[in-house]
Amino acid sequence: MIMDTNPFKPTFGQAPTFLAGRDKFIEDFVEGLENGPGDPNRATIVVGPRGSGKTVLIQEVSRQAASLGWITVSVTCAEGMLDEILVLTRKRGSHLLDLPPQSRVTSVQAAGFGASREVVPVRTTWRSDMEDLVDGLNEQGVGLLITIDEVSATSEALKAFIIAYQHFVTEGRNVALLMAGLASKVSSLLLDDEVSFVRRAIQRELGSIDLADVELAMLSTVESSGRSIAPKVLHEAASATSGYAYMIQLVGYYMWRQRPQKKEIDLADVELAHEQALHEMKRAVYVPTLREMTRREAEFVGAMAQEGPVTTLHAVAGRMGISTNNAGKLRRRLVERGAVGDLGHGRMAIEIPGMGDYLKAMDADLSY
Repeated sequence: MIMDTNPFKPTFGQAPTFLAGRDKFIEDFVEGLENGPGDPNRATIVVGPRGSGKTVLIQEVSRQAASLGWITVSVTCAEGMLDEILVLTRKRGSHLLDLPPQSRVTSVQAAGFGASREVVPVRTTWRSDMEDLVDGLNEQGVGLLITIDEVSATSEALKAFIIAYQHFVTEGRNVALLMAGLASKVSSLLLDDEVSFVRRAIQRELGSIDLADVELAMLSTVESSGRSIAPKVLHEAASATSGYAYMIQLVGYYMWRQRPQKKEIDLADVELAHEQALHEMKRAVYVPTLREMTRREAEFVGAMAQEGPVTTLHAVAGRMGISTNNAGKLRRRLVERGAVGDLGHGRMAIEIPGMGDYLKAMDADLSY
């Protein structure tokens, strides 16, 4: 029976029905939780461009950690994140923790054997409050996983958290940390001497997903929802995604909705879906990515698009009329942003699927 609702979920942060190509990362992180304090996977930073599946990966790791009995707290990097971590840890672990009363006895009536209770603030710090909570969980044999999305080197709250977390680790507490962010923001964070501890975290780059994994995820989603797709059509659908996590859901979503009551998804459905998915990519990925670049960086990517799918620094420098030294500086910044991929041996390519064609269609008009 065909499902009434579309099983593909092209919404940022929405978990797909079947997650493609991230099994090894998840296995490594979960193994780190099981191995106990000291396993290097317990402090990991996930790096990738928009739509590469960072948030979805965080959600899946949190789900699996919870299934192992861990308390999980997920926040987005922001100035109020410390309070949010504290409140959520207390809330999620309330069934395990013997939380102290929010007041204390201030006087006793001897004759009447009575007592009065008054709320008196107790001077404390965020770190000491968190230590009490983590220690309480650990005494019950339970660990705490904290995940932080959209990391930013300019966040003072994040810096304060990392400094405190370092103490949690060195003091042997049963904790784990998973952070995620754009490459440029993670790179800036790693350069900050105040939080040099984070440089020892494992870094995982979310690159393109193998097309065999894409095919498996798309086929599983289609068939589990009551429809079918022929191997050749499935291959075309997977190829249209270029292994990009967000495109998997976009292409799937649009190919499903062409004729949702038809049992089999055909090639015409996939072709229309690809066109519609690229239009959505422009709005949600291409334009925001370009707006984060300087004018010169955007021109560099535009020159790459004109050169072809794979090009060289020398060719792009020549097209732009600048020295290879200046071109190299631009390339380095764009690699850090996750917009350009270094293929080695002097070769490079635009990382985001379809962006080269989008820039060529603009004919170098980068007034976006």
